[in-house]
Amino acid sequence: MRKRKLVVALTGIRSEYDIFFSPLKAIHEHPDLELRLIVAGAHLAPRYGMTVRQIEEDGFSIAERIESLLDSDTSSGRIKSATVELMGVVSVLDRLKPDFLLVCGDREEAIVGALAGAYMNIAVAHIGGGDVVVGNVDDSVRHAVTKLSHLHFAFSKNSADRICSMGEESWRVHLVGNPALDRFSVLPKLSRKELSDRLSFDVTRSPVLLVIQHNISSEIESSSTQMKTTIEAIAEMGYPTLLSYPNSDAGSRDIIRVIDENARHLSNVKVYQSLPRLEFVNLLQIADVLIGNSSLGLLEAPFLKLPAVNIGNRQKNREHAENVLFVPHDKEAIKESVNMALHDSNFIQRLNECSCPFGDGTAGQKIASVLSKTDISPVLVNKDWEFQV
Repeated sequence: MRKRKLVVALTGIRSEYDIFFSPLKAIHEHPDLELRLIVAGAHLAPRYGMTVRQIEEDGFSIAERIESLLDSDTSSGRIKSATVELMGVVSVLDRLKPDFLLVCGDREEAIVGALAGAYMNIAVAHIGGGDVVVGNVDDSVRHAVTKLSHLHFAFSKNSADRICSMGEESWRVHLVGNPALDRFSVLPKLSRKELSDRLSFDVTRSPVLLVIQHNISSEIESSSTQMKTTIEAIAEMGYPTLLSYPNSDAGSRDIIRVIDENARHLSNVKVYQSLPRLEFVNLLQIADVLIGNSSLGLLEAPFLKLPAVNIGNRQKNREHAENVLFVPHDKEAIKESVNMALHDSNFIQRLNECSCPFGDGTAGQKIASVLSKTDISPVLVNKDWEFQV
């Protein structure tokens, strides 16, 4: 009987896990692969919804829980948390000795996993490399993970080309699309009435706004005033609005404080610490405008033809489709763009004609297939960089 390849995946936060879910499911169900998870960071923090419960409900085998997120809201606290996580990850990898370590994106988990895998001669497979975001440490992390990884699963052709231009051998680079798109075809559809009941908030009538706003690492001191400006805009517009807490980045506590002090009492706003996947995916499919600076406005919203009002610099210069409207942290500019997305006939036509450059919703199966067919050998682990001259 042929031995199944062991894939260990490292996940630390809800937003990353949502991208991860489809590949994890495909790996879990593949006859030639075995999946184990290392769960760390914000997944285990009550402040961010204890989203490890979602992983448990999904039925994946958790090899280790690493309580790495320090009680801090600073940049130094973030990197200290990463060092705690690194020590835990190394111990788990030493015990399990997997064939592949799967990491995703541009957060601490990606760099921690890639660093550990590179030093321990474990093949690192990275989802989401080759993207570009200006003005945030995540951009540097993403590219560093690319150079430490052995297999690359890119969201778009531009990203795949960029990975190759960084000197990675072309056979290591696989254009699979954004795995987060897969969930829109596999999860059950809820009626607006069912969704309203689950959310305890009426979304049966349009327009419905969804707000997800994070801080940016180069603008931590401004995160609270930036969030307050967004809340003032949605308060004045008066449309039914669902507002989710930010990621656990430095500065997130200031954002949460502003949300609690300025949004919870608004009659048109419902605040959520964390939205379960089924409700969140269905909400994305009926929302009329996404507001804030989440990457899903660029990477997933065009697949749904959902307008995204992206505020500030967090997604500056990132690849995107015609669904995105970029605005500064200015109340009137936010209101104007939201109303443009809802009512401007030229924009609505542009939105309807836009195409998604990030795949067709089948990335998970593609990733599992590549992992199952890739030989574990010195050729894979010992990289031969093709530097461009």
